[in-house]
Amino acid sequence: MKIGKRIGAALLVVVVLIAAAGCVATPQNETIVSPTGENAGSGWIVSDLAGSVTADMNISVQDDFHAAVNKEWLSSSKIPADKMMISTFTERNDEVTQEILALMDDTTQTSHEAKLVQQLYHDFIDMDTRNALGMTPIMPFVEDIQKIKTIDDLTAYLTDDKGKIAGAPMGVSIMADFKDSTHNAVYIGAPSLSLGNMDDYRNITPSGERQKAANAVSFQKLLIRAGYTKEEAANINEVLFALESKIASACDGLSASSVPGYQESIYNPVSTRELKELSPTFPVTDFLQPYISAGVDRFILTEPDWLEKMNELYTEENVEGFKAILLRNTLMAGAAVLDQECLDILTESSSAIAGSEIHPDLNQTAYETTSSLLDMAVGKMYADAYVQPKTKQDVEELITKVVAVYRERLQNTSWLGEDTRKKAIEKLDALKVRVAYPDDWSLYDYTGLTLKSKEEGGNLLTNVMAIKEMNREQNVQKALTPIDSNMWITTQAAPQTVNAFYYFLDNSINIPAGILGGDFYDPEASEEKMMGTIGMIIGHEITHGFDTGGSQFDKDGNLKNWWTSEDKAAFANRTAKVAEYFGQFEVLPGVFVNGQLTIGETVADLGGLSCMLEIAGTMEDFDYTTFFTSYATLWKEQASQNILELQTRTDAHPPGYLRTNAIVQQVQEFYDTFNVTEGDGMYLAPEDRLSVW
Repeated sequence: MKIGKRIGAALLVVVVLIAAAGCVATPQNETIVSPTGENAGSGWIVSDLAGSVTADMNISVQDDFHAAVNKEWLSSSKIPADKMMISTFTERNDEVTQEILALMDDTTQTSHEAKLVQQLYHDFIDMDTRNALGMTPIMPFVEDIQKIKTIDDLTAYLTDDKGKIAGAPMGVSIMADFKDSTHNAVYIGAPSLSLGNMDDYRNITPSGERQKAANAVSFQKLLIRAGYTKEEAANINEVLFALESKIASACDGLSASSVPGYQESIYNPVSTRELKELSPTFPVTDFLQPYISAGVDRFILTEPDWLEKMNELYTEENVEGFKAILLRNTLMAGAAVLDQECLDILTESSSAIAGSEIHPDLNQTAYETTSSLLDMAVGKMYADAYVQPKTKQDVEELITKVVAVYRERLQNTSWLGEDTRKKAIEKLDALKVRVAYPDDWSLYDYTGLTLKSKEEGGNLLTNVMAIKEMNREQNVQKALTPIDSNMWITTQAAPQTVNAFYYFLDNSINIPAGILGGDFYDPEASEEKMMGTIGMIIGHEITHGFDTGGSQFDKDGNLKNWWTSEDKAAFANRTAKVAEYFGQFEVLPGVFVNGQLTIGETVADLGGLSCMLEIAGTMEDFDYTTFFTSYATLWKEQASQNILELQTRTDAHPPGYLRTNAIVQQVQEFYDTFNVTEGDGMYLAPEDRLSVW
């Protein structure tokens, strides 16, 4: 799991022509709403909310540690018009972005990969060419969808999806087999729908309502630009949402996926023959033909109920609904690489969701798009230009020290039995460590990719489609090839990524070079500051191997129970208390933290902090004040009320102020350092304090 928020910092990001998403900024004249009620921490300022902390406030570390430590930043920082939120992560991302932007016109970058990166970036910022082309590049895709009249036409279109923006209404992903981590598997399940969280189709939230309304406006405007009348566009949008609602009725939302044991429930291996028998009407095996023809005969069906529903819905009666889904996926994805009018439509949609007017930064958007589509090509340029081998070495050495301390902690964990303890230590000792950048760049091959200049008849859309086709071909090969343990999970850990994560399918922690700077890492900082920042992040990621999700996978990344029943029950009791405690926090009126959704991150925060304090206890004259205040700076952020509501409802990470306050109040060292006593806002009675690892 990643340590940072899922919602990014840039205004507009292209996600490989599957969907287009806008990011948002804070309203300039928004009414600030404070939480009410007698829930835990009700006296703390919801300081993630833009404008909630002002310079004239008198805030003590004993009453609201996060707001007190970060007061100057919280009261003076403004969310730029090209961002929906700001945080320690976005600030560091801005630094990395500026470094990489300097490489986009660097003529000394002569490698094939660098030339691909520079061309795609310059294609994106060439608005004169994009505006001159207008909707022309996407119209052949729209016209092909318009030709579909019958269910047989639809099947033919979806079966031969090479060179198409939108494919079959299903999700297909290639990753390690849950129960054989040495080989990849093809996972199939529900597609992404326009509201994102399937739960919103059953019981829509205020943020879901905003998203639905914004989606409707943007989709209809794009349809009109593609030649449909206003009435036709409205009807297509209505048909789209009606069919999406039927599909979503059989799909898992966040409420289902956050339940313990969910991973086991979505592991349903089937052969091609079995899949065909399970899906007699919805021709799923036809849509998987590239894999089947290449020799794949085993698939993991993640949501059997979804497949059953698709067989019910795949009829002549719903052809127009499926066409509407194809049109939406094609137009919303394609719009991000078309002309300024299309970009304005997407920006308007983002503004509606955020409740504020936003203004995109073209260069930032171009960089993030290029980085998304050519992740490791950008990563190599960045690593070669800016990352010192000593940084990689120093962080690897720090991880070794943290692992050693974690091993001692596991050996001394009183509530673990010997059998489980042994397996836990074996898992820790088998941990794979990936820091800064890969050792072997030859694993990331772009030699077969060619992007055409406009003089050669290419344009931004055709070049993005070329990248999509390369990814398609590589995915088929990936499904057939044993896993190379040296291969990084590039979509999450390319070197320029400002984040860190634990990957449960190969038992690895991944610390990309992007996060090794800013407030996260300073090689000249004191040990206490380093422990409160990058050390805390390392401990956090290691703990993910032993959180409610990671604990279900063994040392090799296989979904396998390595717990005794007694130890599993004790672990469940401890984590349930964490979920219950965080579930009490009312971030906005009526909007509470979902303690079960955030349990992995809160357990990881607790584990990371306790690990660092274990190290601190062995050091003479340790400066706990610097340690705790450095930790608090990790989670400073500001967002609009709309975005804070959306994050609280859908993000696996709790709000930043809780990642500080509700975590540090669990450890006695915090009370001793800042003289926190009963009656203070940060006080929590010893018998109520949480501990897992």
